[in-house]
Order: sequence, then structure tokens, then C-alpha cells
Amino acid sequence: MSDLYWHRELAACSTLDALRQRWQPLLEAHQMTPQNPEPRYRDAMLSFLGLSALAPRLKLAAMLALGSAFDLDLRLALGALGAAALDDGVDWPDSVAAAVSDHGPAPIVDSADPWLCAFAAGRLAGLRETMRHDGVDWRQAFDDALLELACRHGDAGAAKLALARGADPRAAAWAAVKSAAGGVSLHQETAPQRSDADYGAVLLLLLDAAPARAEALAAALCAAAAAGNTALLDFLLAQGADLAREGQRALAAAAGHLAWDAFDWLRARGAGGAGVDEAALVAAVSTLDATMIGMALAAGADARAGALAAWRSALETQPWDLYSAETSFTAWRADALVLLLAAGARPDGAPAADVLGAARDGREVLALLRERSELDAGSRRWVEELAGRIGAAA
Repeated sequence: MSDLYWHRELAACSTLDALRQRWQPLLEAHQMTPQNPEPRYRDAMLSFLGLSALAPRLKLAAMLALGSAFDLDLRLALGALGAAALDDGVDWPDSVAAAVSDHGPAPIVDSADPWLCAFAAGRLAGLRETMRHDGVDWRQAFDDALLELACRHGDAGAAKLALARGADPRAAAWAAVKSAAGGVSLHQETAPQRSDADYGAVLLLLLDAAPARAEALAAALCAAAAAGNTALLDFLLAQGADLAREGQRALAAAAGHLAWDAFDWLRARGAGGAGVDEAALVAAVSTLDATMIGMALAAGADARAGALAAWRSALETQPWDLYSAETSFTAWRADALVLLLAAGARPDGAPAADVLGAARDGREVLALLRERSELDAGSRRWVEELAGRIGAAA
């Protein structure tokens, strides 16, 4: 069973007290408590709100009484359930009625514990008070969050439900589309039971629902390239993705995420035309990976035209997402610059000196470059001229 459906075992519960007894043990069994790595608890709550078959009033009562406001914005619960969970005929507890009765209907909390009922009522009142001033459409926020969740988990049923509720595939710069396009390559740990076929089915739903299909395909193409998912690149190409128009952006996405196979896939199908552009070269250099930089140069990147941007990328990048946070990049920067110099990337001396001088470890990189015996004579002279400029500016 998918972790998204952890709440199926609560289907027999008809009261909050019955649900309360099973709530924490089930979350612990599925490793979806707030103590587990993010976003497992948030996923559990969004799924419970959107996919559980329990009555809306019971789901809202559970969130108000048992939900962690530190790990999920509980206003999403009101966005998800709305008026379906409330009843104008239910009285507010006497202890809070005078203060909150003008906030709307009371929550229906069926519990033998009067303190729990009062806690849930007070929590709802507090949430409503913030909602009067925040200007957020919380129903839309929940629907979009549920769609992103479904896409990350490759769950077509949940995606269909979210879209039917009104989720917008364009939300957060096509976040749901990008998530689905990463497929297994991106979400193996999140949803190990899913396949790229599952993510393809979700993408079809999104593409059919998108008001701008070409934009959705463009976002998906770059996301699949960044994830290195060639299976979904094949799928997107079959759906009409435009490599002539979006190929350079996709190449840059692949290069910047060390997606070697995706980079080769794109080039083999004509992405980039005669050569890759400056953005792809800069993205490759930002990884400080010699293989990726070499691939960009071999694909026709003009190192001379993009020399200063490539040098800046090599000297300023901090690719912690690709490597251990313990990594020292100084020697790698020098290696990248050696490759650029060999390809003719010699930016104008003054701007290059400015970039090198401003870099945190620029002088150390320069010292390493001066020691590199494989530099040709022209590059060695250029490096010495650069060293003179740096020294004169010191």
C-alpha cells in the first residue's frame, strides 16, 4: 500500500475518540510523524484531507484536535474542507462563544473529552482570525498542494481528484508539472513503487488540463532533462515537446544537474542545433565537473564568446547540491579554468582580474593555475598577465 493511503485503516472510525486512538500508531507505523524527514508528515496530512473517505466534519475535527501546526499550516485544512465540515446548528462551547461566535459556524467535534472540544474550537477561531487578513485563497492553495503531492508520488488518481477540485497546473511556475516530469529519477525514494509509466500517466492529465500546453511541455522538458530521465524525455517528445525552441534550455538544465545521459539524448535529437549556447556552457561550468564541461565544449559551446561568464561561473559556484558540503572546490575551479583556457576562453584582462580578485578563493585558484604545466604558451602568458593585474591591484 502506498504511504499516501496510510489513513485507509481509519475508515471504520465514526468518532474523533475512535480515530484518536489509532492516529499516532498509524503515523508511526508508516514513518510519517513530524519526527520523520520532511515532507512525510505534511504529505500524510494533505493526503488525509484530500483522499480519505471519512466525513469532512471528522477530518476537520481530527486536524484541529490532533494536527501539528508546526509542520502544516492548518488553514489548508479549512481550504480543503470548507463549509462541508461545519454546521450552523452546532453551538460554540460556552467558554469561547462570546469571543468567537461571530467568526462563523462552530466545528463539529464529537468527543467525550470537553477539553479537546474546547481546544479544537479555539484553534478554529484562531485560524479564522488570521484568514480574515491574509488575503490567501486557501481552497486553491490546498488544491495546488494536493496536485503537487500527487505528481511527486506518481499517483494519477490523486492528480485527477486535485484537478477536478480546481488545482492549477501553472501554480508556482508549473511546480506540479516539473515534479511529475522528473519521474523515477527524481522520486525513487519518495515513491519507490512507482514507474515512469505512472508519472507519464500523471503528465498526460496535466497536459490535458493545462491552459497553455506548449508552456507545460517546455517546463516538463527542462525538468526531465535536469533529472536525467530519458524515458520521460522520449514521452514528452512524443507528446509534442519542441526541441527546436526549447532544446537549449533543456541542455542547460541537463548540464547544470550533471545529467550526462540526458545531455547526450538531447544532442542526439538535434537540440541546440550546430552547438550549445552560452547558458549551457555556464551551467556545465557551474558543476565544476570536467566531464560535463568537456561535453559542453565538444557539443560546440563557444568558449571565447562566453569566456567571462564561464570564468565567473567557475569562480563563484558553490554546487553543494551536487557534492558533499565538506568539499573544497578550489582545485576543481582551477581544473575547470584549465579546460576553458584550452578552449580559448581568455576574457579581457581587467574584467577577468575583477572576477578573480572578488572570488573568495580567487588568489588560491590563480596560484594553482600558475603551476599547471599543461597550459600552452599563450595561456601561460595570459595567466601571468592576470597575476600582474591582481598583484598591482593588491
